[in-house]
Amino acid sequence: MHAELPALTFDFTAKIEHILERAEIFPELRRLGCVFMVSAVESLSPTVLANLEKGHTREDVARALGIVREAGIAFRPTWVAFTPWTTLEDYLEMFEFVEAEGLIDHVDPVQFTLRLLVPPGSSLLTRSAITPYLDALDQAAFMHRWTHPDPRLDMLQREASRLVETAGAADPAATFYRLKALAYATAGLSEAAVPALAPDRRRAPGSPKPGSAERSRPRASSALSSRRCTKVCRASSSSPASLDRLSGGSPTIPPFNCRP
Repeated sequence: MHAELPALTFDFTAKIEHILERAEIFPELRRLGCVFMVSAVESLSPTVLANLEKGHTREDVARALGIVREAGIAFRPTWVAFTPWTTLEDYLEMFEFVEAEGLIDHVDPVQFTLRLLVPPGSSLLTRSAITPYLDALDQAAFMHRWTHPDPRLDMLQREASRLVETAGAADPAATFYRLKALAYATAGLSEAAVPALAPDRRRAPGSPKPGSAERSRPRASSALSSRRCTKVCRASSSSPASLDRLSGGSPTIPPFNCRP
């Protein structure tokens, strides 16, 4: 296909562990027209990653990023920014990582507001780690509500969601720094000065541009995986992190980009 349509580009989604297992194929994927890839990093916290059974570590994320970047493909991580186990320090570390790795324009601002979704049938419900935080089942929203042990995190999630909602078509990088400032203020810390943002700077393929109200929807970490999008489409999923995502604290389950 690439020989017949050399201008045709594509993107795909892969798990961190599969990037590491198939590192040798990424230069070829770039040669064939891949411009960016999405991977469900979800968190850098060992505790959160263990409870979500993600199968990767913070160090694995750094290695995977290096593999994809070296191949000339843009790396677009997704996050579950708020879980019952996420600490305020974990949330701040996510911003520091994204900024330090030059990924600000690779992450849609809504990703920094995503709250763990626990629907009926989720395998998370079989684990004692989440039991202390669960509230009653919200049948109308088809999910179990949960409360964070640190009230600041629940308040921060609501405020971050409102911030992203009102940002509309603003420069996503400017929204990133507003979110980061909000997080630092919640922690009682002062943030360094915001760097100047060139409006005509080069952005990652697939990222929303200023003046566009585009927002990405949460996506399953599936391609290169045998379980594929059934992880987000079925409440009987074996992986708790696959279905348990909610965009911006919405009272209803958001639409997902499911692929056959």
